[in-house]
Amino acid sequence: MSVKRISIIAMISLLWIPFVLLTDLYPFFRFGMFAEPVREAIQMEQFAIRYTSFNQRQQVLTPKQLGISSLDYLLRNYYYRNQAIAFLENIHTIYPGKHIVREWQFLRITSPAQMFKPDTAIVARYTIPAKP
Repeated sequence: MSVKRISIIAMISLLWIPFVLLTDLYPFFRFGMFAEPVREAIQMEQFAIRYTSFNQRQQVLTPKQLGISSLDYLLRNYYYRNQAIAFLENIHTIYPGKHIVREWQFLRITSPAQMFKPDTAIVARYTIPAKP
């Protein structure tokens, strides 16, 4: 056998090895001619802090009120670490108008594919203890 014939046989063998070692047909199902396109459900998620004053007025806390530019990052971080109540306690200690706040609420706002119907869930609450 010549070197040319051996190299041709080797190249053809190397091309067929992945198909011989394939244990299932999943790659062909997903990316085949009749496969459905891959779809991802887009869901937007935001976090916010809302506080209730003693006269029952609710307001959303802005980063400007606290002087923290990375409030969105901190909210996401504490939410996924399951430390929302501890974060609300810390916010209460640094908020300049804390004498008017009765309750803090940690909010998770999700917007599914329809941007017109956001869903707001209260993740955690921190009620200010009454002073004796």
